[in-house]
Amino acid sequence: PDPLFCGLFSNKFAEQVVRAYHRGCYVEPRAFHYFQITMGKGGNASTKTSAASQEVLIEGTFYDVTDFKHPGGSIIKFLSGSGADATPSYREFHVRSTKADKYLKSLPQRKATNEELRRASSLSKLQPGKDTAALTDEAKVEALNRDYEQLREDLIKEGFFKPNLFHVAYRLVEVSAMWAVGTYLLLLNNLMLQAVGAVSLALSMGRCGWLMHEGGHYSMTGNIKIDKRFQEFIYGFGCGMSGAWWRNQHNKHHATPQKLQHDVDLSTLPLVSFNTAVTDHQKVAPGSLQALWLKYQAFLFFPVTSLLVGLGWTLFLHPKHSLRTRRGFELA
Repeated sequence: PDPLFCGLFSNKFAEQVVRAYHRGCYVEPRAFHYFQITMGKGGNASTKTSAASQEVLIEGTFYDVTDFKHPGGSIIKFLSGSGADATPSYREFHVRSTKADKYLKSLPQRKATNEELRRASSLSKLQPGKDTAALTDEAKVEALNRDYEQLREDLIKEGFFKPNLFHVAYRLVEVSAMWAVGTYLLLLNNLMLQAVGAVSLALSMGRCGWLMHEGGHYSMTGNIKIDKRFQEFIYGFGCGMSGAWWRNQHNKHHATPQKLQHDVDLSTLPLVSFNTAVTDHQKVAPGSLQALWLKYQAFLFFPVTSLLVGLGWTLFLHPKHSLRTRRGFELA
């Protein structure tokens, strides 16, 4: 859980999330939550069901997605062909969709055998990087899963999943006012006021980033089409970036969090590395120019790395994605 994300909500909510997180990742750091299973391309070869057939296991049924054009993009590749149970991920990703189940039932399908179900269950209990070694204490894994399920049910009952339109309106007015004030001050012939205007615009962009994040998760109004448009407008107008590109990358992150070669938020080299596992995987040689850069990455992050990433996203990656996917609304 992101501590900044937790900070947006009540202390009680943050405490619940952190408590569940620590029980699974601090007490037993090698435990895998059931979302974090060996899946898809790049996973262990022994977990593949078949090289030709790409099936995904959902609620005891295998669905053939080999020729299926997923409306949500290539994220489905991370959930197919592994033999692992993708039910929790499927339900979480499509929690507000009214069409997902209709698409799913129209696909070629077959019931999973008892042996396949047992194997799917075991895949969520593997140690990272090993095919058959069980966790030292599987009871902790089961307790972790139950904790997350109970946490989710508690949050639903407390209304955290219900959209608050008054709050959405307030957030939209807030970022609009910050943007308007910042733009006005920048146009004045006063260096001090221009500096204040630049700060206001910077804060507005940051707030736009958080607000579009909610839109990208369809949690602003609860209507997927409306939230998509809100997100694309807020991210495009407020930050100059592509909402569709962000959804594509962010969904991959949520599908396989903290899994090398799958979680795109770990693919940050050569500019920055958030974990030594990334440098070990990329085989960064000690004494190399890359190693020297990473040694001082904390000092380079704000003045250099952030600038290069921002320019790369705004001027290259995001417009490239909008052009390739023909998203005229975002380009406008």
